[in-house]
Amino acid sequence: MTVDQDNVLAFLNNGHTTLDNFLLLHYREIGMNNEELLVYIQTKVGIDQGNREPSTELISQAIGWPAKKVFSYLDSMRKKGLVNFKSRHASDGKVTTELDFNPLYIALLNIQSSGSSANERVANQGMPNLEKEQTERADIYNLVEQEFGRPLSQIEMETIKQWFDIDHFDPKFIKAAVQEAVLNAALNLRYIETILVSWQKKNYHSLNEIKNERQQHRQYKQLQDDEVVDIPTNVDILNVDWNKFK
Repeated sequence: MTVDQDNVLAFLNNGHTTLDNFLLLHYREIGMNNEELLVYIQTKVGIDQGNREPSTELISQAIGWPAKKVFSYLDSMRKKGLVNFKSRHASDGKVTTELDFNPLYIALLNIQSSGSSANERVANQGMPNLEKEQTERADIYNLVEQEFGRPLSQIEMETIKQWFDIDHFDPKFIKAAVQEAVLNAALNLRYIETILVSWQKKNYHSLNEIKNERQQHRQYKQLQDDEVVDIPTNVDILNVDWNKFK
């Protein structure tokens, strides 16, 4: 088999990009989804080749996505606090925007350090497992983004953060509320939040209670649909006493 010399040179000249296994194992725990990981990898290729202002056009060609979609995922990572956009003014007056992924690496290091101590606290003191909580948060972020079909805005991410930090909603209830919103074609966080507050006021503690409520609602709706209303056709409807027909 003959190997084209130009292809060999291109292979060697492009160099190598190294990825940390810890990132590949834990990227979801810091809030990254699969698409963001792919964009990060392609961006790192450019950075490793000395280009700290990677071209979204080149990345889009490699992935097969529109450049706007590539940028939307970079911006989503910025909003999640995983990358900084740094503008620099060159001597010729040109402004460049460099990508700084140090926040992403710091987030990974925090998982690594806190994960060990968290496990120790769970074993020795019965403290909450912080790594599990981070995973649950990442799952919720990814679930909502998947159902919305787009990256979350900063305000939306802050709203979900408050569900955990302030409202202390159970993650399994949040997932159930998202499913409820999908079924009702009402994909917005305020609707989901209204459902969660309603369940909280009803003091629900299990998904079975929610399932029973849904079943009762369906039965009631079926009764309403099956109810036959006998409307008279031989009277003056403008002057009729409707109380006679109750």
